[in-house]
Amino acid sequence: MSKHPLDHDRGASSSRLAKFAAFERSEQPSAASKTLQQRPRTQSETRAKQFARIEREMKAVAP
Repeated sequence: MSKHPLDHDRGASSSRLAKFAAFERSEQPSAASKTLQQRPRTQSETRAKQFARIEREMKAVAP
């Protein structure tokens, strides 16, 4: 299997390290997604209860 283009040995250069650092930063979640994860979940709990109720009703009706 061939190496990834960034893994080829081209000597110690700061640009190679900068490419790895930029790639690592790009893989991290954005600030917007972090704030969405930290939102209070009061509404989603109510919604989950509604879906559970619908599912229970469907199972009761199903043969």
